[in-house]
Amino acid sequence: MTTAKRLLFGLALAIAGLACGHGRYLPGTTILATEANREIIDTIEEYRMRLMEKNVDGLLLLASERYFEDGGTPQPNDDYGYSGLATILGGRLQRVESIRYDIQYKSIKVSSDGRAEVEAFLSGAFELQGEVGDRYRRVNDFHRFILERTTTGGSAKWKFLAGM
Repeated sequence: MTTAKRLLFGLALAIAGLACGHGRYLPGTTILATEANREIIDTIEEYRMRLMEKNVDGLLLLASERYFEDGGTPQPNDDYGYSGLATILGGRLQRVESIRYDIQYKSIKVSSDGRAEVEAFLSGAFELQGEVGDRYRRVNDFHRFILERTTTGGSAKWKFLAGM
């Protein structure tokens, strides 16, 4: 092979490598690697770490004051807002002995009003204190996180509106 052909072959391989788009997606996902998507996943990963540390105060810092959960039922008695979140997290995490919690990100949709919906698959295991001994629970299910972009003191952050 002549030097010119080698050069052309090498150039073609380099262009093909750049065109395949590995840098277009966040690692381990099919989610486009945009600045907003990175910030959103970083926020959810911070949530995951604080959850595994059982850090209720740290988790509350990630929640919007407009946080609201409807409990997934039509009854209003299992709905709660930001103040109820502290009670729920404190009560539940107090019973957790050990935790494994993994998140596989499926999609992120950011709307023009500064909200983001993140579809994910959760895989986790919890060892809970029980009245009659320790109990184990597993979670393997699809989940939706809802976040909003907020600006406080000149810095923008993503905060949870639902899904914690």
